[in-house]
Amino acid sequence: MPEEEYISESKNRRTFMAILLLLLTSATLFAQKGVYDIRIDLSRIGSKSLPSGSVVYMGKYIFDSKNSMRVIDSARVDKKGVARFKGYTYPLNLDREQKDIFTAGQYIIYQRNNTTNDVLFSTDFFYSDSEGKNFKEKVKYHGEGVWSRIKPWSDKYGPENELAFEIQRLSRQGTTDFKHLNKRALKATPNSLTGTLLRFLTNPDYTSDKLADLADERLYYTNFGLVELYRFLSGFSTSSENARNTAIDYLLKNEFLTHQKLKAAFAMHCFRYFSSTPVMGCEGSAVYVAEKYILGNEAISSSDMAEIAYYVTLNKGTLIGSKAPTLNLKDTSENLRSIEEMMGEYSVIYFYSDDCLHCKTETPLFVDFLNNYRHSPLNVFTVYTGTNKLAWQAYIEKQFNTVNPFINWIHTADLNRESNFPVDYGIISTPKMLLLDNGLRIIGRGILTSTLSSILENENEKIKKQFQYLSVIFPDEASFSDSTEIITRKAAIDKIYESAGSDIKYRNNLLRQTYLYLFSSDFYPNQEAAAYVGSKYICPNSQTFDDTVFVSNVCRAVAAFNKNKLNTQAADLQLSDIAGNPADLLYPADKYKVLIFYKTTCGVCSTISADLVRLWKKYREKIAFTGIYVGQDLQAWRKFVLENKMEFRQLYDKENLAGLQVAYDVETVPHIYLISPDNIVEAKDIGIADLEKLLEILTIQ
Repeated sequence: MPEEEYISESKNRRTFMAILLLLLTSATLFAQKGVYDIRIDLSRIGSKSLPSGSVVYMGKYIFDSKNSMRVIDSARVDKKGVARFKGYTYPLNLDREQKDIFTAGQYIIYQRNNTTNDVLFSTDFFYSDSEGKNFKEKVKYHGEGVWSRIKPWSDKYGPENELAFEIQRLSRQGTTDFKHLNKRALKATPNSLTGTLLRFLTNPDYTSDKLADLADERLYYTNFGLVELYRFLSGFSTSSENARNTAIDYLLKNEFLTHQKLKAAFAMHCFRYFSSTPVMGCEGSAVYVAEKYILGNEAISSSDMAEIAYYVTLNKGTLIGSKAPTLNLKDTSENLRSIEEMMGEYSVIYFYSDDCLHCKTETPLFVDFLNNYRHSPLNVFTVYTGTNKLAWQAYIEKQFNTVNPFINWIHTADLNRESNFPVDYGIISTPKMLLLDNGLRIIGRGILTSTLSSILENENEKIKKQFQYLSVIFPDEASFSDSTEIITRKAAIDKIYESAGSDIKYRNNLLRQTYLYLFSSDFYPNQEAAAYVGSKYICPNSQTFDDTVFVSNVCRAVAAFNKNKLNTQAADLQLSDIAGNPADLLYPADKYKVLIFYKTTCGVCSTISADLVRLWKKYREKIAFTGIYVGQDLQAWRKFVLENKMEFRQLYDKENLAGLQVAYDVETVPHIYLISPDNIVEAKDIGIADLEKLLEILTIQ
C-alpha cells in the first residue's frame, strides 16, 4: 500500500474513533442528564421596550446563601420576541455543589433595564424532578405581570407551573386565600414544589406533615423554603428562651430531616436568625443552636465554624439570665473595685470610650435618664475601655455629672490591660450597656438608654405591686400596742416563709422583697419585723442567696438595729468636736437630744441638711442637735459643714478610739435618733417628716 494511502486510511480511522468516542460520551451524558428547553414569548412587551437581541436571565434560588439568587443561564430575544433557554438538567445531590446548574428547585426569569437597573418583568417557575429528567416549557407574557403556559409543547410539568403563575397573579392582586388552588394541586400535582408552597400558604400550623414538607431536600434551592423557615422561627422570637430552644429541637430533630447538608443549612439559618434579631434574649438561642448543632458539625464550612465559634466566645458569658462575669477593675484612685460591691435592686454596667462617636450621643441621654430616675437606688458601674488616664478623668468630670443622690457611681478602667473584660463581656464596640438584677443576673444586654428606661419601668412596676400587697399585711400604722404589732408581724413573716414551699429561689425572692419593704418603713414595728426576717431567715441561710452583698448588708443592718433599740439606754461616748476637743455624745443631760449620723459622700445627707438646719433654728432653745460625722476625710467634712451652714454641734470619733462603730449604726446613713433627757432611745432611724412631728409634740408639752 502506498504511503500516502496508508496515512490517509490511518487518519480516517482516527477520525472515526474520535467520532465514536464522542457519540459514546454523549450517550453517557444523556443517560445521566436530561435537557431543559424553556421558551419565553415576550412579544407582548413590544419592540421599543425590548428590542431583538435583548438579554433575559434565568436565576436559581439558593437556600444556604446570603444572596438569595444565582444567575445560571441567559438568552437573547429573537426577532419574534422569544427568548430560549436550553441546557442540561441534573439529579439533585446536596452532597455536591450544585448552585450553578439546573436541578430541582425554584427559578426566576427576569430582565433589567440597563440604564436604571430596574426589573422590567419577572416570574417564578418550578422544576420538581429530583432525578434530573427532561423539562420543556413554553411560557407567554401577557403584560401587567401575567404569565401563562402555551400548550401542547410539553404537559408533563404543566399543571405545576400553571398553578405557580396563578399564585403569582393572585398575590399581585392582594389575595391571600389559596385554598381552591391547594385543592387543585392535591389532585393534579401533589408531589411538586408548587403543591408544597400551597400547603404552606394554606396551613398555618406546623403539623408533622408540614415538617415533612419543610424537610424536603428540594427546598434547598427555593426561596419560599427559606421564607417558611424564617416564619417558623419568628413565631418563637418573643417567647421564652426555653420555648425557643424547644422549637429549635422540634425543627432539627425532625424525623423527616435526614440529609445532613439540609439539616446543617437549617441550623445555620436558626443561628443567623436568632443572632441578628433585635429581640433581646434571642442571643441565648443562637448560642444554643451553635453549641448543639453547628460547632463540630462536618457539614458546616470552616469559615462559618470560625465565625460562630467567635460569636459564642463573645456572647456566652453575658446571656440573659446568666450571672454577670467577675469584673474587678481599678477606680481613679487605683483602688480595686468589683461589681460584687453593688447593692440594690438593679445595677447598670456601662462600657464607653472617650473617642467613641456613638458614646458622645448616648452618654448624655444616659446621664439625663439617671438625673430623672426616681425609683429604688440604682448602681452604675462604668468601664472606660481606653488607656488614656487623663482623657478618662476628664470624661468623668465633664460627662458623668449627675445630681441624683440615689445613684451610686463606681468609675473603673483597665488602663494597663491587666484583665480579660473585653472577652468576658464581648466588648468589640462601645457604648455597651447591661442591666443586672439584685443577684447580679443579666436582665438586659446590648441595650440603649431608651430600652433601659422601659425595662426598669416594667421591673419597678412589679416591685410596686409587691409592695402594695405587703403594705396590706404590714401597714405603716398602729392597730394595737407596739408589742402586739410586732408579734402580729412576726407571725405574718412566718406564714410568708411557709407559703413559699420548697422553691428556694421563689422563697428567697419573697423574703428579699419583704425585708426591703419593712426595712424602708419609718414605722418601728415594721423595722423590728425587718430585723426578724434578717436574723431568722436571711442571715442563717446566706449560702442559698445569689446576692451575697445583699445578705452581708442585711446582717450588718440587723446588728446595727439591735444596737440602742427603742426604750433602752442609749450608749454615751466621748468623741471629739470639729476643733478636736473632747466632747460627750449625749450632752446636755437636761434636754431632748437629736443625733444625726452622716457622711459627706452620702447624697441623701446633702439633701436633708437644709431641713436639719431649719429644724435646729426652730427648736434649738429646747432641743439639742448633734451631728456625728462617720467618714474619714476631715477636710471634706469641715467644708461640708461650712457650705451647708450646719452651725449646731458637730462631733467625730477621733482616730476611731471611742467605739462609735460598735455602739451605733454608722453604716446606714443618714441615721437619726431622738434621745430623752434621761438618755432613753425614743426614736431611731426616722425621716425628717417624722422628726418634725415628734419635735412639735415635745415642744408643745
